[in-house]
Amino acid sequence: MSVTEKHDFDPSMNRSREAWLTTFAKAPLSEIERHWATISPPKFEWVRRPEVGMIMLRGRIAKRNAPFNVGEATIARCTVQIESGEIGVAYVLGRSKRHAALAALLDALMQRETLNGAATVTSIVDALDERIRKTEAQVESETYSSKVDFFMYGQGG
Repeated sequence: MSVTEKHDFDPSMNRSREAWLTTFAKAPLSEIERHWATISPPKFEWVRRPEVGMIMLRGRIAKRNAPFNVGEATIARCTVQIESGEIGVAYVLGRSKRHAALAALLDALMQRETLNGAATVTSIVDALDERIRKTEAQVESETYSSKVDFFMYGQGG
């Protein structure tokens, strides 16, 4: 499966919360800020103010092998509750508290939209997904163009 297939969403279908949280975490802060400026911000309370911390990254070499610690990564996290009661959360790689706060607010607004059928934040998610797909396709294309095929000649005289 190519990178571009991983995040293909049909805008007419309902997204899972996991999908839109991934979108908010992967989207560049500048894009989130640009879209944020187009909506009226909700009244909210901090449940957990934006903070920076560390997480341990784990991996495995094959499906059957035991996981091992790969290293640590810096993350920013935040939790908010908007006036209508929805609680938004966000975890984003890096140290941007602003990114985490906006992602948490958008998560809460997206939950509210899921309940009332509006489409304001949904259109933001669509635009951010499109941006992410284009960026990933470009990276995949650049990576593929530099691919080196290694092979060995048979041993012989």
